[in-house]
Amino acid sequence: MIIIHTQYRENYGAHDWDGTGECPQHWKNKGGETYILDSGVNEFDLISAVQHSSNYSEEFVIESYESDDLPEHDEWNPPVFVTTALNDCFLCSRTTPNVDGTMFRSGIESKFAMWKLGENHEITDHEVTYTMETGEHLTGDKKLKEWYDLREGTLI
Repeated sequence: MIIIHTQYRENYGAHDWDGTGECPQHWKNKGGETYILDSGVNEFDLISAVQHSSNYSEEFVIESYESDDLPEHDEWNPPVFVTTALNDCFLCSRTTPNVDGTMFRSGIESKFAMWKLGENHEITDHEVTYTMETGEHLTGDKKLKEWYDLREGTLI
């Protein structure tokens, strides 16, 4: 499998910029992503889809390599698994656990997110499914809200 690590940076100088003249430059590193590519995914096509740059933010590849083992990662920032989808886009997914109950509201065990990534970092068809500590699976934030409302007695 191919592993790609990226760096995400945000230009704090752009926060107060009115769009005229040169944009002030005050870049801060804000983390990044780890992408794990399925065997059918073209590494260079994914890099083209992931990398982006503007006056406000940028993401770029800092490392790419082949490995038989999953990379180490922080529990709070799990890797993104990537497969090839139709129409020249990628199907991405990530499962984020509720680490020590600090990532999400109590009652949520994990969140599974899936989305399509296209050219120019275009994200579409984003869906989330929450796995609750009760074992229930709730798709979307609306269902999650209803679940909490029922338990809190606010939904009639």
